[in-house]
Amino acid sequence: MRRVGRHVWAAATLSGVLLGCGGAADNDASTRTATPPALTNAERRLIATYEGRIQKHCVRVARSLADPRAAPSPDQQRRALETADALGALAARKPTAQIDVGQDLRLFLSDVIENLEGSNCDPRIRARLEQALRSIPVE
Repeated sequence: MRRVGRHVWAAATLSGVLLGCGGAADNDASTRTATPPALTNAERRLIATYEGRIQKHCVRVARSLADPRAAPSPDQQRRALETADALGALAARKPTAQIDVGQDLRLFLSDVIENLEGSNCDPRIRARLEQALRSIPVE
């Protein structure tokens, strides 16, 4: 019986030690809120530049409906698509980065897409932005 008592004591002690491991509950990773990555000033300027380039391209496309000579050149089309890809890539890298109060980069990207709905812009721009948005995991 004495031997069984030692085993029970050892098991109880080991259980107590194991249950006590892990630190305080407030250090538990599942309860901490991660700080979203911040946008640098350069990234903020890029976002504004990207949005402006996309809008400018859409104006060219819309103008070309009335005047085919105003259509974007192949080089301008390529640059506009690259701009959409760059905006999508930045949003994928930092989707939760705050652009403004209550607006993160993921929401901004969806707003840009929504603004293109029903516009006479190149549908490839919207398609690329939508593809980028779909690639961002929902948290």
